[in-house]
Amino acid sequence: MDNLLPWVTQHFAGGPFILQQDWAPSHGSRSTLAVLEAHFPGFLDKNLWPASSPDLNPMDFSVWGMLEGKIAGKVFATVDDLKAALEVAWASIDDGYLRRNVNSVKKRLRACVKARGSNFEILL
Repeated sequence: MDNLLPWVTQHFAGGPFILQQDWAPSHGSRSTLAVLEAHFPGFLDKNLWPASSPDLNPMDFSVWGMLEGKIAGKVFATVDDLKAALEVAWASIDDGYLRRNVNSVKKRLRACVKARGSNFEILL
């Protein structure tokens, strides 16, 4: 939350947004849910988002691959070195690229519904 709240404030200053997360066990803990309720009252409850749906998550269908490509072939002596390289790679991603991917989710959701939850990427 220490990183998320300032980022949201900077990029969505008063504008509408919805927080969606992958509902890993730590993301659904009572303490996490309490913080989400306090700061993001419109966040999507895990029961409203399909499980195991990487094609609907911009981090999964786009960003992780880009980050991996930026550090591919490099050797890191420590986990901290890897984290530092990922932070540099993240900082180099254009905000427009991130916005385009986030904005594509609505189209992806429609395609998912049209495909009745089956593979929908051919419909994009």
